[in-house]
Amino acid sequence: MVKAKLSGNDIYNIAESFRKAIIEAKYNREFSSRDRMSNFPGGCCDDSYDLLAYYLHERYNIHTEQVNGVYRDNNPYNTTNHAWLLMNGNLIIDITGDQFKYCAGFSEEVYVGKEIQFYNRLEEKKIYKNHDIEQNERLWNDYQIILSYITERI
Repeated sequence: MVKAKLSGNDIYNIAESFRKAIIEAKYNREFSSRDRMSNFPGGCCDDSYDLLAYYLHERYNIHTEQVNGVYRDNNPYNTTNHAWLLMNGNLIIDITGDQFKYCAGFSEEVYVGKEIQFYNRLEEKKIYKNHDIEQNERLWNDYQIILSYITERI
């Protein structure tokens, strides 16, 4: 476990590496077609953040919380939930925001930073503790798959 203080850039690199590992595993069809991770980044942000939060905690002793909010605009078909991680109460870590590029114009594949307009627009925000993936066989298996693809540089 790394105990040194990590910069925002370091957190970004870790998150980017984790996302790349998910994408590579997805393209190699490592996730079952019934597993929500097979559709990454769409429709699996809560699972993605349970997995990333566990990784950050286990590898770097970084504690995060999961935030869930609702995106709405003038098109009712664009109403959807979104989740992301919050570190130290003010640093957003988001590896699935690009699923909003067509409805909200947010196209960052990885975002690490303070709250910006996109997050400010989300409604009904709630903060949750991250799920213990060790207690969920599917998430634990997904985590093992992702670990096998991680190549990070911090």
